[in-house]
Amino acid sequence: MLSRFNRALLQTGFSLANARPGKVFLSTLLLVGLNATVQAATVAQTGTDAQPEAQQAQILASLQGYEWQVDRERLADLPEGSWILMRELTEDETQPDYIRARAAASLTAFPNDEVWQFFLARTQAADSVVSRRRSVDGLCATFETSRQGALTEALVPMLQDPDTHLRIQAATCLQLLDTDTGRAALSRYREGITQAWEARAVRVDRRQVDRR
Repeated sequence: MLSRFNRALLQTGFSLANARPGKVFLSTLLLVGLNATVQAATVAQTGTDAQPEAQQAQILASLQGYEWQVDRERLADLPEGSWILMRELTEDETQPDYIRARAAASLTAFPNDEVWQFFLARTQAADSVVSRRRSVDGLCATFETSRQGALTEALVPMLQDPDTHLRIQAATCLQLLDTDTGRAALSRYREGITQAWEARAVRVDRRQVDRR
């Protein structure tokens, strides 16, 4: 678009140089108008390019602080679509780990389909146990009220996961959901618990474990 403007300016300049005196005034007006259009387009384009950087700076600022916590009111004040840049930050290896973790935690304020898929995929990733655990918490915090059925379906298989901490987190969330399917799965899960500390963590009477 800008290149066409520039060609038009160049052509107009040649016309102006060769024009008869009676046409100079009109050619000058055309040249000034085209120049103003080019400048306006350039400013608009620059603003568009700079916007993501400014938005990312604003998001990064929202993730700072010694005693940082997820602030949903503050996150709601961020520009529309900020969750996309927030999600990108979680995968940005140039960022410190704590920024990436806080970006993931902040996604709990955006209960949409993409965030659901983001957390669900991370619960199934095998490369990071800590990331899987945090993502279970993320799913529960984000969709506890809005997707109880789907969340229950996603969590029940995790009760059989080799990672004890992940099992506990899944069980804790299922207790909060309190669905029929979840209660049945929790009952089967509790029957198979062999570690006292796991039993305590999911609020099972330790005496039931000690008698085994």
